[in-house]
Amino acid sequence: MLDLVVASDELLIDLRPNQTRRLSQNFSQLLDDADDYDVIIRVGENQEIKEFYDILDLIIASDELLLNELVTSVQEYLIKNQTGWLQQNIVKVLHMAFQLESCQQLQNYCLESICDHPEPLFNSPDFPTLKQSILLGIVKRENLKIEEVELWNYLIEWGIAQASELKEKDLNNLSSWSENDFLTLSRNLNHFIAYIRFFDIASKDFHSNVRAFRKLLPQTLFEDIVSFHMSNTEPKLNKLDPRSKKVPIDSMIIKPKHAATLINWIQRKDANARIPINNKYKFNLIYRGSMDGFGTNDIRSKCDGHEACILVIKVKENDTIIGGYNPIGWNYNSNTFFVKGRKTSRKGHRLDRAFSINSIIEDYWVNTTESFIYSLGDGNDLNNFKISRVINNNYAIYESYHQHIPINFGYSDLVINGNVAGTCKKAYYESCILDTCHFTIEEMEVFVFQDGDDE
Repeated sequence: MLDLVVASDELLIDLRPNQTRRLSQNFSQLLDDADDYDVIIRVGENQEIKEFYDILDLIIASDELLLNELVTSVQEYLIKNQTGWLQQNIVKVLHMAFQLESCQQLQNYCLESICDHPEPLFNSPDFPTLKQSILLGIVKRENLKIEEVELWNYLIEWGIAQASELKEKDLNNLSSWSENDFLTLSRNLNHFIAYIRFFDIASKDFHSNVRAFRKLLPQTLFEDIVSFHMSNTEPKLNKLDPRSKKVPIDSMIIKPKHAATLINWIQRKDANARIPINNKYKFNLIYRGSMDGFGTNDIRSKCDGHEACILVIKVKENDTIIGGYNPIGWNYNSNTFFVKGRKTSRKGHRLDRAFSINSIIEDYWVNTTESFIYSLGDGNDLNNFKISRVINNNYAIYESYHQHIPINFGYSDLVINGNVAGTCKKAYYESCILDTCHFTIEEMEVFVFQDGDDE
């Protein structure tokens, strides 16, 4: 039982499932009032009671008292309802989350948020107080979306803040710095140097922002960088690959990291393979159920005639993300027999299968070796991502002009029946992507995938 006192009003909150709404309301009240300490939280029973004033302290105390459900509930509440508050207090949140194993959910959210939008962290007045181990973990991230020269400047700022004797030093007059000053800064930044992509910094930026701090770099590295910029010679030392570029996607279901996984699967690569910095991949949204409707005609009118379509679905029952890739696209005009893409990976054709009326084919199969269906689980754990490729290419996609089934992978492997109903039963693909045969669609989207050569 949690005893929460807001101002002079006492509220009792338990963790039964039917109390979730009230629990969230009180979290919101806590965030609104905590700054002026009108909120006092007491956790525990009898003699084992702790008092504190901050929602982050609430998580820490709950962890100490093994109130795992409360720890989970607070994390979920913050992530779903208080993203702005998390950004404003990002350093405090990071310090709390990384000291508790039970805060893995908040750790993952913060890291992904920082990689996508690093400005709230690096521009925070608390940034200089960030622990070295946490900052190093962020700098190591290959998907950190920041210019390398900007990252270098932030690290200089952080390194100076770690030494009181450097805080009053003039950055615009480095000639006034002593050898000990540079040595102190070098020690503070020593662990970061190996993870800075100096070769990705433009020559003019290197000259303006890095060259003056040459004493912080190993001599061989500095000479290698200078040679690279002046003579355009290949680096002698190991050159880090560029940080992965995010693939923008206008989705209510998946994030850029999921789009990158789908691209890798389309290209038959590992799910977590690096996306090149100079990629031209595009996901063009052509259908969204909540916007366009879930009926058969709604889906057909938006998806008809497009090549290389990616289906994305959020399952209502358990928030699982599933979908499929159709390299040929859906064609609901019943007089089309053959479609051939412009690339080898998109070859395929439609075959007469069921019957014809007045020489017009009503049902046919799409033959392709490149289609697949997939599951991303809840989207948070790469280990739960699953791909199921077609194993009988003659029956990859089933299209029926006269039936009320707009999308059908393998006849039963993944079927959208219209009106938010779907089924999933193994037939012509490697494995089933859901544990249940029937599911309800909460949201559904279809994107046309372009790899840059299609333009």
